[in-house]
Amino acid sequence: MTQRLSGLSDEEATGVAAEIFSASTRFLGRTANLQRILASHAPYLARWMLGLTASVRQPGLGASVEPRLRALATIKTSMTNGCEYCTAHTSMYGEALGLTAQELEAMTGDGWKESPAFSDRDKAVIQWSEAMTLNTARFDGPAWDDMKRLFSEAEIVEISLASAMFNMINRLNDSFRTELETEEYNRRQGRAVSGLSIEEIEDYAARFPIAGDASRREAAE
Repeated sequence: MTQRLSGLSDEEATGVAAEIFSASTRFLGRTANLQRILASHAPYLARWMLGLTASVRQPGLGASVEPRLRALATIKTSMTNGCEYCTAHTSMYGEALGLTAQELEAMTGDGWKESPAFSDRDKAVIQWSEAMTLNTARFDGPAWDDMKRLFSEAEIVEISLASAMFNMINRLNDSFRTELETEEYNRRQGRAVSGLSIEEIEDYAARFPIAGDASRREAAE
C-alpha cells in the first residue's frame, strides 16, 4: 500500500524540520519516515515528539531502567498491535542492544513465557506491555503484582511510558501507511545505543526558540 502522507527529504528540510532531522540522526541513529511526515506537516509538534521518543527509549537521556527492558516493552507492544513498520524498527534496535533472533522469535507469541533467555524482570515487562496494549492492564492483577514486586514505581512509569508511546506510534504508522525504510538504513539505529547525554537533549530543546523564530520570519516574508 502507498504511504498516505508525504515526508520531507534531507534536502528539503529547513528551520525546525532541519533541527528535528539533525537531532533524530544523533539520538535515534537515523531519521525514520514517520519523523519525515510529522516534520513536514506538524514540525512544532514533531520536535517535542522526537524529544519524548528519544528520552523514553534511548540510554543516557533521562530514563533509569535498563534500555533492554524498555526495548522489550516497545517490541511486544508493536508485535501485539501487528504494526509491521514498528515491529521492524523496534526489533532492529533491540538487536543493536543485544537481543538475539531467538529471543525476538519467542516474543512473537507466548514462547517467551517458558524461555530461559528471559529473566523474571524481562517476562514481567513483556507481560505488562501486552496487557497495556490489549487494554487489560487495569484488570490484570498478576501482571501488576509482578511489576510491583520487581520494579520501583519510577521504573514502572518508564516501562509503561515506552509501551504507551509505541501504542501511539503504531497507530500513526498504520493509519498513515508509513513506508518501511531499507534494512541497511534502519540498522543505523545501532549508532545511538551509547554515548548520548542528558545535556545533549536539553541543548536540542534549547534551540527550539531560535529555529522557530527563523521559520516564522521566513513564513511572514
